[in-house]
Amino acid sequence: MRLTNTNRFDVVAVLLAVVLTAALAGCDRPVDVTAKPGELIDTATAESAPAAIYVSAPVDITKTEGEIVRLLPTDIAQIARRLPKAACQTTNGKQVCLDVRLWGRISRGGEAKISGTVQGLELQIPIRYELTAQPVGAGSATPISGSLSVTASFALTMDERWQPALKLGQGYTWPQGAKIKVLGGETSLQADVEPLLTQRLQRVTPAMVAGLVPPDLRQRVEMVWRYLHYPVALSQDRQIWLRGTPVGLRFGGLASNAAGTELRMAIAARLQTFVGDRPAPLPPSPLIQLGSGMEPAGGGIVLPAEVSYEALIASTATKLPTVPAPPVTTGSAPAAIPSVSSVSFFPSGKRLAVGVHLVLPANGNWLQGHAVAYYLASPAMKPGSPSIVLSRCEPFGPSGKQNARQKELPFLIDGRFVEGLEAAVDVNAGDKLAAAIELLQRQQSLPLAKGLKVWLTPASAKVVRIVPGTDSLRLQIEVVGDFSVRHDGTDVASDTDAVKVTP
Repeated sequence: MRLTNTNRFDVVAVLLAVVLTAALAGCDRPVDVTAKPGELIDTATAESAPAAIYVSAPVDITKTEGEIVRLLPTDIAQIARRLPKAACQTTNGKQVCLDVRLWGRISRGGEAKISGTVQGLELQIPIRYELTAQPVGAGSATPISGSLSVTASFALTMDERWQPALKLGQGYTWPQGAKIKVLGGETSLQADVEPLLTQRLQRVTPAMVAGLVPPDLRQRVEMVWRYLHYPVALSQDRQIWLRGTPVGLRFGGLASNAAGTELRMAIAARLQTFVGDRPAPLPPSPLIQLGSGMEPAGGGIVLPAEVSYEALIASTATKLPTVPAPPVTTGSAPAAIPSVSSVSFFPSGKRLAVGVHLVLPANGNWLQGHAVAYYLASPAMKPGSPSIVLSRCEPFGPSGKQNARQKELPFLIDGRFVEGLEAAVDVNAGDKLAAAIELLQRQQSLPLAKGLKVWLTPASAKVVRIVPGTDSLRLQIEVVGDFSVRHDGTDVASDTDAVKVTP
């Protein structure tokens, strides 16, 4: 077919339209106006502080209580002193105050009781005072009586031979206070009571606590020490395993609960969690000498959680940063201002890469289009809050060799814009913290070995590490509380399955 001039013109027009359409379509592709960070997953693992695993055994402290109570006298002190201006009355509009003579006795007001504490023992002593107050001069005698209590503390220790020792601590506590009202004044019974109590209670002997340590306690501690090296299931449905590395051994004092009093030994252990296949056990290490190794440092059980990048993006929907308006020069029309259309996230090692997607208006040098500026930020927890926020946000790769488009966008390094970008991300992770606590509460106890179970009493949870992952932020949530091993249940086998470790 032969083309006429008219036909040629039509074909050229169509080709130009196609080329123009393709060019315009190309303009819709975002242009990088900063360097783009490399996408990299951080595989380093954080080491948590040693947690306390208490090996608990029931003890009977009635014998020790009886031995200590026998040291206490029935009559504690006699009082005879003068209180200045403790009896006051108003006569003819004038107040007159007289000194008061005070005398009487202080005695035991009932049975003294002993209880176990982390430090050792506390002895609560009820006392009763029966006194008489007589004004010096006119006035009748007034009987004054009542009850108070005073508490003495004893430090209970255990040497490397596992032999206990008891020592009276310094100072006493008065739950109701040591002062009593005497007519219009007051006096303290502290100096009358404490010296005699100290004199008597310093007579404690090793024989008073000789039978306090259960004979099989060391064997039980050795067993727990060994089997902490073996993984136990924290969650069967989610395939979460717990394994410990014992690093220290200390005497943990006494604890009181509904069942009575327990003596506790504290094994300091670094606890690790694994997700997926059951990890292999560690080679068991021998029990170290009591009082050696590391001390527990408040560590807990670290559980995994995730916050998706979609959740981060959703949190910015109504809080996208605003581009600060440039200064207007005299006689010139206000320039069109770029705007932020969305943000995106991806991992860049330990940092989180943030892509800020911009809509750029046309100006004298450029057509209207889309662009992306990249920042590096550190995900962190807002102080005093369960919210995840961005901190240390900074443009990626600014250098002296900037492209022309970047030079025309000074707002990218404007502190106000960067602060707005940081404020755009605010995701509440409170549900993740609650779920971590709930998992341990639901588990309640973990079979260990030979009828021993680890009883879990979680108290609180916090995010200790945030690692950018492929499509989410990976949280490490540390749950702290009381983790005690008691004899209960049946034996548990400890086989050695293949391990697949996930942080």
